[in-house]
Amino acid sequence: MADQRPIILWSHPRSLSTVFERLLQRPQEFHVIHEPINPINRAYVTKNFEFLNQIPLPKPTDPITFVHHFSPTLNEILAPHYYNDDKTHTLRVFVKEHASNFLDALEGNLEGNPLGSKEILSKFKHTFIIRNPEKSVKSFYKAANSTYKAWDKACVPNSERFDIFYSETEIVLVDADDLVQEPEKILRKYCEMVNIEFKKEMLEWKEERLKIWDIKLSDPDIDYLWHKNVIQSTGFDKSINNDEEIEYPQHVDDLISKSKPHYEYLFQHRIKI
Repeated sequence: MADQRPIILWSHPRSLSTVFERLLQRPQEFHVIHEPINPINRAYVTKNFEFLNQIPLPKPTDPITFVHHFSPTLNEILAPHYYNDDKTHTLRVFVKEHASNFLDALEGNLEGNPLGSKEILSKFKHTFIIRNPEKSVKSFYKAANSTYKAWDKACVPNSERFDIFYSETEIVLVDADDLVQEPEKILRKYCEMVNIEFKKEMLEWKEERLKIWDIKLSDPDIDYLWHKNVIQSTGFDKSINNDEEIEYPQHVDDLISKSKPHYEYLFQHRIKI
């Protein structure tokens, strides 16, 4: 039987992962889940216990019964999802998430924690996207800076803020530059490797803001700041350069230098066309 496990695209910030997710926003074929771990991780960081306390406990009939704030989220990913009301058309699940969110919410305690076990991780088809840190780190810094300024303008209290840009960074594997340059070839290969049907229509979409991108845990509208480029897009345009140059502080260059060897190692294992 063909592999039909839920697909997870593990990413890092500003890796074009939301654009990649947009390719599979086809409700008749895929049930797409956008960063389901992110609000839980954000609640941990901001100590939003009201939010955490609202997360239900797993049921004995769930695939994952270990009591953890992540368990219901993972069970929702593993649950059957359908296109029609009579439940005859099963959808393949596709999830986009930052790998750091999963690792952070495990609170660094992978050893002995069932959520980090091979038994549970093997329930999913894991894929990855990376991007040259020369681009991703600078984009990350600018997006974080915009968020800090928006918080200042809206007088968001310190208790609701958290450090976004920091220097700690932690195989179907896509390189974002390859995806922009050859989207059809890369996506065809990706689809082949995760056992889904490639369709040309995946490469174009209408300009819109999808509800699944909105977390709404704080004001102002931070989610729009991070997603406005993909909201305004309708496909890949190689002629557009959104990398507006600004003067970067030294720690941005330091993080690029620190990240580059890891990127170059992973780059060797990317999908090649």
